[in-house]
Amino acid sequence: MGAIPSRFSSTIIFGLSALCSTAAMAGGTVPSFVQNGTLKVCTAGDFPPMEYYEHPGDTQMVGVEIDVVSALARIWNAKPDFVIAPFTGLLSSLEARRCDLVASGISVTPERLKTYDALPYFTTAVVVLTPASDTATARPEDLSGKVIAIEAGTTYEARAADLNSTLRAGAQPEVTVQTYPSAAAVIQQILVGRAAATFTQDTTAIFRRNQMPDALRIAYTYPDHNTYGLYLRRSGDDLQSLRQAFATLRQSGELAAIAARWGIAETALDAAAGPQ
Repeated sequence: MGAIPSRFSSTIIFGLSALCSTAAMAGGTVPSFVQNGTLKVCTAGDFPPMEYYEHPGDTQMVGVEIDVVSALARIWNAKPDFVIAPFTGLLSSLEARRCDLVASGISVTPERLKTYDALPYFTTAVVVLTPASDTATARPEDLSGKVIAIEAGTTYEARAADLNSTLRAGAQPEVTVQTYPSAAAVIQQILVGRAAATFTQDTTAIFRRNQMPDALRIAYTYPDHNTYGLYLRRSGDDLQSLRQAFATLRQSGELAAIAARWGIAETALDAAAGPQ
């Protein structure tokens, strides 16, 4: 992916209205969860550049997913209503009908798909993020015997467990895993020296590194890729309606515009372009 700019105007949520006017009403059937012109979306709200508050005291989030969800809502003649919840509670909030979609840099996994539908739409990779002063870490195994900070409820916990299995097999000391409730709290542990590293996604790692180039370093990028998804409850044709609306955004050029606005590769938003 290309470099991600470190600051963005808070007006980006509305910056693509011209493109949306041509796409509106062309996205097929409105899903059943859009009620009274409102689309409720659960998000953790602290995972830049996907969704975050740009400045302290801001009341409106910005980010890639904020743009994507807002564009989908406009296709359905609805307004997005963002519901903030801890990452560990996002899917349970969806189940409890406190929201209708989950958009929070949440990976599509077989386990989650046992209960919910999801539209994969954003390709990304896991990285090891360390302090910039750590020039010795070149691979995950180099973290042997160290403390790593992980956001609770994420797939990074499984990644850390896999690393410890590898270390045990090689008779090396395991990593100590400490979990925290938010991505921001995890980064703070690295900055203050309580943790030697974290696992996170390339998108947010590039963003944070660009903000603090003297403080953070991407030490390793895993060769496998995973996919962010928009999660929804299983109900009738709602998933197909979401696919149709997403296809409209792609065909109109709006996804390309969002990618350009946030300095990410356009191909990152092609994950939903395959067979539907």
